[in-house]
Amino acid sequence: MSFPLRVAAIYATFSVLWITLSDQLVETVFPNSITTIQTYKGWGFVFFSSLLILVLLSRELQRRNRAEARLQASSRQLTKLSQAVSQSPVAIFITDLAGTIEYVNDAFIRTTGLVREEAIGAKPELFRSAKNAGNLISDIENTLMQGGSWEGELINQRKDKTAYWVQSGISPVRSDEGKITHFLHIEEDISLRKAQANRIKHQANYDSLTELPNRFLAMDRMSQAINVAIRHQQSVVVMFVDLDNFKQINDSLGHEVGDQLITLAASRIRETVRQTDTVARYSGDEFLIVLTDLANSDDASRVAEKVLSMLAAPYRIDGRELSLTASIGIALFPEDGQDPYELLRHADAAMFGAKDEGGNRYEYYSAEVNQAATERMEIEQRLRRALENDELYLEYQPLIDLNSGKVCTVEALLRWNNPTLGQIPPSRFIPLAEATGLILPIGDWVIREALTQLSQWEQQGLNDFKLSVNISPRQFSNPTLSRTIAEQLQSHEISGDRLELEVTENLLMRNQQETKKTLNQLRELGISLALDDFGTGYSSLSYLKSFPFDTLKIDRCFIKDLLEHPQDQALVNATLTLADGLGLNTVGEGVETAEQRDYLLQHGLKVAQGYLYSRPLSPEQLENFLRQTTSG
Repeated sequence: MSFPLRVAAIYATFSVLWITLSDQLVETVFPNSITTIQTYKGWGFVFFSSLLILVLLSRELQRRNRAEARLQASSRQLTKLSQAVSQSPVAIFITDLAGTIEYVNDAFIRTTGLVREEAIGAKPELFRSAKNAGNLISDIENTLMQGGSWEGELINQRKDKTAYWVQSGISPVRSDEGKITHFLHIEEDISLRKAQANRIKHQANYDSLTELPNRFLAMDRMSQAINVAIRHQQSVVVMFVDLDNFKQINDSLGHEVGDQLITLAASRIRETVRQTDTVARYSGDEFLIVLTDLANSDDASRVAEKVLSMLAAPYRIDGRELSLTASIGIALFPEDGQDPYELLRHADAAMFGAKDEGGNRYEYYSAEVNQAATERMEIEQRLRRALENDELYLEYQPLIDLNSGKVCTVEALLRWNNPTLGQIPPSRFIPLAEATGLILPIGDWVIREALTQLSQWEQQGLNDFKLSVNISPRQFSNPTLSRTIAEQLQSHEISGDRLELEVTENLLMRNQQETKKTLNQLRELGISLALDDFGTGYSSLSYLKSFPFDTLKIDRCFIKDLLEHPQDQALVNATLTLADGLGLNTVGEGVETAEQRDYLLQHGLKVAQGYLYSRPLSPEQLENFLRQTTSG
C-alpha cells in the first residue's frame, strides 16, 4: 500500500472511529440527542476529506519523486562531467576573478609536471613562458575582464623548464545572475604538431644536405633585400657560384664523396660572409650569395676573392686530398636588374663568362657577358636538334706505331657544323652535351656511325687497324652499355677485336665493382680498353693493376713542353716504365714535332698521335692516308 493511501486509510479509520464512538458516547450521555443522519453525514465528510487528503498527498509525493529523479539525473550528469573534465586528454583548469587556480585536471598535472598542491592557489604565471610576446598576457587579461573569450597559441614551460606550445581557449563562467565568477581554461599541447609544421616548413625552405636556404627562400630573401634597398637607397649584390668541374669529381669519386665535398664547400662559403648576408644552395653544385648594404663594388670583389680563396684550399675526404675551384658571376642592384629573377639571370650569365675564361675567377655582369650567355643558350638549343638535322659528323685521326711507321689505330672524333653558327669546336659543345644529358643519344650515334664507317672500310680491304671510340662517364654508367655495343657489333658484322673504347681515369673511382664488371664484359666481347688522358685525374696507380686495360694514353699536357720541362720528362718516363712493367701499350697524345717523337721513342713509347702525323681527317681523306702509308 502506498504512503498516501496509508495516510488516507489511517485518517479515515480514525475519523470513522471518532465519529462512531463520539456519537455513541454522546448518545449514552445525552440520549436521543443525535440522529442517524448526523452519523451518515459525518461518515461522508470523513470519506471526502480522506479522498482529498489522498489526492493531495499523492500529488506531493509525485512532485517529490520527480524532484528526486531530477536531482539524481543532475547528479549523474555532474558525475559524468566531473569524470570527463578529470579524464580529459587536454589540460583544464579553473581560476577565480583574481586569476588564482582553484581546480586542475589530471591532464594538467601530466602536461605541466606540477603536483596538484603546487598548482592550486597559484596563478598561471607559474607555468607561462617568458617567450610569449610582450603584451600577449596583458591583452588576454583585458579581453577576459571585459567579458570576452580568448583563443590562440601560448608558450608554457613545464616544471623542468622545458618550453612547449599549447592551443589555449579561455572563457568566463557566469552565475545565474549573469555575473562572472570564474574563468575556464582549456589548453591542448600542440608541441608535436608545431614541431612537424616547423619541420615541413624547414624542409620547404632549406637544403637537406647543407642546411643552407634553398633557392625558394633565397629568392624571397633577395626580394626582401631589394625592398629594403629601395627604401634606404642601398645596393644589393647577387653572386652566382658554380663549382668548376664538380660533375667530373662526382662521377669519378661517387655521390657520397661529392656530397661531402658540397657540404664542406657550403660551410666555407658561409664563413666568408656576414651573418646578415644570405648563402643558399641553388642546385647541385651551385650556390647563391646575397650581400646587402655594401659601400661599393670593390667590397663585392673582396668577398668574391675571399670565396675563391677559401674554396681553393685543399679538401681531405676519406684520406684523399681533393682540390676545387669555382666560377662566380656578380650582378648588382639596381644597375643590373630590378627584380630577383633578372638579377639571378644576369649573375648566372656572368658566372658562365667566368667559366669561359677558364674558371677559378669572378666576373661582373656586362653587355658582353650577356651576349656570351645568349650565344651559349643558342648553342644548347641548336645542339638539341643537331642529331635529327644531321649536323654531327665524325673525323678520324690516325695513331702511328713508332716501330713500323704504320697506322695501328684510328680514333673517331665528334664534330659539329651548324648551318647558322658554322663549325663549333668540341670544347664548346661537348661540355654542354654532358651537362644536359644529350651526350647519351649523341654517344649512341657515335658508336653506330663509327661502326658503320669501319664496316665500309672492311669492305674496301682496309682492315689492319683498330677503331677507337671515346665513351663518356654518363654513357658508361648505363647498365646496358655492353649489351648495346654487342648488338651494334653483330648488326654491323664486325669482330670485337677491331674496336677499342677509351675512358678517362676519373671513371675508375665511381663504383669500382660495377666499373670492373662492365669493363670485363667489354673485354669478353674482344674489345680493347684504353685509359685516356692518363695523369690528369684522381686515380691511383693501383687501379692499373685492378682494371683490365690494354693501353695507356699519356695526356698532351705532359708532351707539349716535354723537351723544356724536366718535370714533364720525369712524369712521362715514369709512366712509360710503369706501363712496360705492367705489359701495357702506350700512346703519346699531341705529338707535334720530330724531337718529341724521338724522345718518346727513345724512352719506350710505342704509339704516337698528333699533328706531326696527321690532323683529324674525313673518311675519304683517311682512306687516302691509309693507302699512302701502306704503299710507303
